[in-house]
Amino acid sequence: MNAIPTVSIRHSHLDGNLAPYVSLGRSRPDLQPGLPAAPRTSELIFAEGEHVRLECDALLASRPDMLLTGSPEDVAALDARIELARIRTLQANTQHAAALVAEAKASAADEAEQARRKGLRKAGMKAGAEAAKLTDRYVVLARELAGVLGQLREQEGRIAEANAALPDGAEPVPPGEPFNGTETIPMRSETTHDLVWVDARTGQPAGILAGNDLRHRVAKTIERRVAVPSIPGEPHVPLSHRVTLPGLGRDAPPIWRSLPQPLRSDTGYRA
Repeated sequence: MNAIPTVSIRHSHLDGNLAPYVSLGRSRPDLQPGLPAAPRTSELIFAEGEHVRLECDALLASRPDMLLTGSPEDVAALDARIELARIRTLQANTQHAAALVAEAKASAADEAEQARRKGLRKAGMKAGAEAAKLTDRYVVLARELAGVLGQLREQEGRIAEANAALPDGAEPVPPGEPFNGTETIPMRSETTHDLVWVDARTGQPAGILAGNDLRHRVAKTIERRVAVPSIPGEPHVPLSHRVTLPGLGRDAPPIWRSLPQPLRSDTGYRA
């Protein structure tokens, strides 16, 4: 379980006073020490406040004797120390109250977060139990499907064997499923049109002419036959070759394994 966030109330080491600053998860830049200071809890602040209060009581108890035996300056210095102790006591009380509020909020937030996580875990445990049932069902169905795929692969093998030795003039045996290969596109020729410069006087091609000969250069479109290379087709891949049904566990063999290469024949079926 995550730790409940604690209140961070920093102590200034410059003048010995409690700094009037309360924060959760951050601190004033001018009060940050070289190493991160440990968060000060309400219990620690209360103890420090009690120490300051006892110090103030002791100073107050010494004031009558100081009035009798001390100089005015000594009395003024003692009164200044008493006033400072009172301020430090007030600061400790204020910071203690703020720490109690902050810790209560942090505790409530942590309880809400833990309740949320418990709800998630409860839902996760329920999902895990359902997943276990579905996994068992998968194994049963996968084995049944593997039997169907085994029979299908046998028939696909017979089809491939028949297409590899077709009688003259016979059409290929269809695969029994939609054809998923591609047709072979044979080599062919196409007509293309080129724009060239010709000499209007002779009809011959004109290069980069200079001077007055530029007046006789005109554009002309000519036809040209070009060869387009053939595009080989891709063979049909039978269904049983494309399916893989994994087994359970890291090292478990598959319930059904696909094949890396399709069954091929010299004569391929075309849809």
